[in-house]
Amino acid sequence: MAKGCIRRSNPEGCQHLANYRARHGPEVLKALSKCLRIRPPGGATLRRDPHDVPACITCGKNQGRLYACLVCATVACWRPPDFLHASQHANAHPGHDIAVDVDRAELFCCACNDQVYDSDFDTAVLFALAAVRGDGSGGRPEPNGNGRNKRRRRLVEYKPWTPTAREKSLLVRGSSPLGEGSGSCLPWGLRGLNNLGNTCFMNSVLQALLHTPPLRNYFLSDRHNRYVCQKNAQRLCLACDMDAMFSAAFSGDRTPYSPAQFLYSWWQHAANLASYEQQDAHEFFISMLDGVHANDGREHSSLKGEVGNLAA
Repeated sequence: MAKGCIRRSNPEGCQHLANYRARHGPEVLKALSKCLRIRPPGGATLRRDPHDVPACITCGKNQGRLYACLVCATVACWRPPDFLHASQHANAHPGHDIAVDVDRAELFCCACNDQVYDSDFDTAVLFALAAVRGDGSGGRPEPNGNGRNKRRRRLVEYKPWTPTAREKSLLVRGSSPLGEGSGSCLPWGLRGLNNLGNTCFMNSVLQALLHTPPLRNYFLSDRHNRYVCQKNAQRLCLACDMDAMFSAAFSGDRTPYSPAQFLYSWWQHAANLASYEQQDAHEFFISMLDGVHANDGREHSSLKGEVGNLAA
C-alpha cells in the first residue's frame, strides 16, 4: 500500500447516525419526507423557494457539495481537500454530525466524511415520490384501467448480502489477487462510468459485473476476443462490448469511461427498453444476460456458464 493512503471499512454502520437516531427518536428521518420535493426526471432534493440559492455559511459560496445540518439547518460546503466547512461545523457543535445533501437529498456524516444509508430516510424519499405521483400507494404496484400493471418504484427493505458456502467456494475458485498500480494505493479496475442520461441502473450493474471475479478472469484472460468474434458476427455482440469494457476498466486509466457502445448494443437487443428513461436494474440485468446468450456460440459455452451462475 502506498504511503499515506488510508482505507476505511465500517461494516457495523455509522455510529454518529446511530447516536442521532437515539437522541431524536426512530421516526425523525421518516418525517423528513415533508421537507423533500421531486424534480424531473425523478430525483429528490430539499424543498426550498425556487428563487433561493443556497450558499455555505462559512465561505458564502455555492460550490461543491452543500449539506444542511439536520439539527440546526445550517448549510455548509464540503469541497475536499481544502474546504471542509460542513465537517468544521460538526466539530464545533457536538451532535451536529448528520446532514443532508441540499441538491440530492442524500444523508452525509460530517464526522466520517462519507455518505451514510438509513432505511427510514430511504422510506421518506420513496413516499415523497409516491406523493408526487398522486397514487398514495407508497410505491406499491397497482393495476390501471386496462388491467395492465403500472410499473412503480417499490418499497424494498435494504438487506446486506451474506454469501452462502457455495457462493464463497465459487468466489475463491474463480478469484486471483489483483496487484496495485505503480505508486498507487488503489487496486486495478477502479474506474467510474459516465451517466449517459438516467443510466445509473445500467452503471451499477456493470460495476458489479466488472468486479465479479469469475467473469473478470474470463474476459481478462482473453477467453472472448472481440476482434476475432467481430469477423464472424452477424449482429451486434454484447459479449464483445463487455470485453471492451473490461479492457478499459483494467487499463490503469482512472478517467471516467462512457459505456456508450454497450448501451447502443443493448438497445438493439431490447428495443422495448431503448430510451433515456430510468429502468429497473434487475430487469436490465436479466435482459443483458439474455443478450449475451443470444450471440453465444459453441466456442463461448464457458462464458454462458459464467453468466448463468450469476443469474442463479
